[in-house]
Amino acid sequence: MISEKLISELDAIKEPGLLMKELFTRFPGRTAIGTSGQLTGCALIDFAVQAKAPGIRVFTNDTLRLFPETLDLFQALEKRYGLTLERYTPPEAELKAMVEEYGEFLFFDSKERQELCCYVRKVLPNQRALNTLDVWITGLRSDQSSSRSGVGRFEIIDHPLGAQTRPILKVAPLADWKEADVREYLKKNKVPVHALLEKKLPGGWYYESLGCILCTTPIGPYEPRRAGRWRWFNTGDDKKECGLHLPPPKK
Repeated sequence: MISEKLISELDAIKEPGLLMKELFTRFPGRTAIGTSGQLTGCALIDFAVQAKAPGIRVFTNDTLRLFPETLDLFQALEKRYGLTLERYTPPEAELKAMVEEYGEFLFFDSKERQELCCYVRKVLPNQRALNTLDVWITGLRSDQSSSRSGVGRFEIIDHPLGAQTRPILKVAPLADWKEADVREYLKKNKVPVHALLEKKLPGGWYYESLGCILCTTPIGPYEPRRAGRWRWFNTGDDKKECGLHLPPPKK
């Protein structure tokens, strides 16, 4: 049962792999790691495998606009760990209706249309994945942006279920890790890493936060971490989200 009592029990398990092993054991078939190919998601998969967690499930939201390098990474992870990543794609009817009304590149028009595109391509597939889960393991870290600075290891979210909602335990095992710690872990354990996150570009530019291929650009040495996401909406801060980690919109 998802409850504050459960969180209290789980909070005593500090080691990420053992925490995930406990979750996969307590909620068999109803626990999964969600990843888009970022550094922390790759580390979580390795942690779970090394801890010998039973019945590991990993899912991703395929927006149909991913970098080729992202798809290559998914194949590398599957080969390395003997897993099959579950891929959730945008619902055809909603995607078709959105494109017919606003066009393929609506995300350039306004913040509202960018959020609509993310909702159809990322949030709706994610909701389909969550329909099958009681526990959602994420790669959120508090150092990723100012808007994520308050991220904790555990959160109970209300997942829409028709006109009702049901609780899902959202877990961020590496919430308090720094990026340097994650990179050190990945290197030490020879975990597959997204090629673009390893690529150094002229002038000190580099990829930091990856999303869809048209909505992601490298960032400069002095820019915020998420400046490369939807760059045309930059206003001097990094409070930009696709909606996956925000409360569901009110009807």
